[in-house]
Amino acid sequence: MRSRPLSQDNGFAPEPLKAKGGFTLIETVLAIGIVATVLIALIGLLPTGSDILSEAGRSTVGARIAQQLIGEVQLAEYDDIDSFNGQQRYYDDMGTELKSQNAQVVYTARVEVESGNPPIPGAKDSEYLRRVIIKVSNSPGKPDFSDPTASDEGQGKPSKSNYNRYSTLVVFTGKDKS
Repeated sequence: MRSRPLSQDNGFAPEPLKAKGGFTLIETVLAIGIVATVLIALIGLLPTGSDILSEAGRSTVGARIAQQLIGEVQLAEYDDIDSFNGQQRYYDDMGTELKSQNAQVVYTARVEVESGNPPIPGAKDSEYLRRVIIKVSNSPGKPDFSDPTASDEGQGKPSKSNYNRYSTLVVFTGKDKS
């Protein structure tokens, strides 16, 4: 065992002070400043993330509506496809079809059947091929289904439309002879 040196007052030397664990005020203020800066940046991203999430939901419901209408057109008799041309249908926020246009309408879908043969590069003209276009808008009120025009900037790019466009080709394969 080691002996301690003697001091003048009680015979023993005082023990050295041990450093206490913890943070200084400056370290605490710096840490709070860094955390606050990161939180402000993350909170600033919330509106953007929310917009992206809601747009993804609208796109998903619109695609489901278009898929349902495309299925109906494809299941119809080829001679009856023109009866779909110009039809407008109304849907609620979940994509369920409504029988009439009322206050619950969120989506409006329009079916357009192109007359004549759609141009397909490298293919011969055929009277047994039709293009069907489904336009789905989630603008309340009367949606604008007009096609966008080229912008005034001269770049030749069309301006953003007020709807999503889905298209398919319907082929007449012949009637069942049985």
